[in-house]
Amino acid sequence: MIDRLLYGLAAIVLAVMGIGAAVLITGASDRSTLAAASETSSTGTASSRSDSSTTTHTHDTTPVAAAGDSPCEKSGGAASEGQTADGHGTRGLVRQVPLSQADRELLVAQQQQARQVATKFPTVADAEKAGYARSTGFVPCIGAHYTNVSLAVKFDTNAPSELLYDGTTPDAKIVGLSYLVWHPGGAPEGFAGTNDHWHQHNVNGGLCIKGSLGVIGGESMNEATCTSLGGKKTVLQDVWMLHDWIVPGWECTWGAFSGECPELGGVAGKSAWVTS
Repeated sequence: MIDRLLYGLAAIVLAVMGIGAAVLITGASDRSTLAAASETSSTGTASSRSDSSTTTHTHDTTPVAAAGDSPCEKSGGAASEGQTADGHGTRGLVRQVPLSQADRELLVAQQQQARQVATKFPTVADAEKAGYARSTGFVPCIGAHYTNVSLAVKFDTNAPSELLYDGTTPDAKIVGLSYLVWHPGGAPEGFAGTNDHWHQHNVNGGLCIKGSLGVIGGESMNEATCTSLGGKKTVLQDVWMLHDWIVPGWECTWGAFSGECPELGGVAGKSAWVTS
């Protein structure tokens, strides 16, 4: 068990800390690479769920609106195949399953906690002071990721392992949270209810990882290309991610837990506020 935990954490480290090298090798146009590792509370863990929500934790990801021309969609294709395939999310508005009163009240409390976390790290400079390190450049639809790997061992509403920003300059502003969690056996029991859509990055054999460089290619990269770069396609079987668009002003219309935020456009490698 200890060995599996260490392996899983090592996989997370490779996935989230190798993105900087990935951008240099594959270029900012490979958005699946930039987003490769994009994504807990004393009252927000599974043990605190009401009886009505602990029996089954499934996700209906049926879209209820077709893709359109939001800033996110205009910026290019999906940020990552792992967020839009295999039932771990879909591009566009995701159907929200009605919640019981108990789950609704717990979810409200959890999201209040999450929003308070976001207010503690309003800028990239604040995140870095608190021990978060840049793990991706800016990616349209999901932002720039800053990661604290030590927080990835469990889901805790009060301790997201990743913070999302509208750019990478010290004054870049927070736009959302991301919970990256090593969790064998399926998605973690995260927020109350069944509308938290966890995703992985295992499509097409997973990411291309090269030793200490970490991720050098996204899911869309084929095995031959990955091998030619000295990497190895790697499935991060037990690594799960969840975005939470809870920051005031970024309450995304595709849902608080959607894989992408349609309002978040911009240019890969730059920021949400440039168009070319």
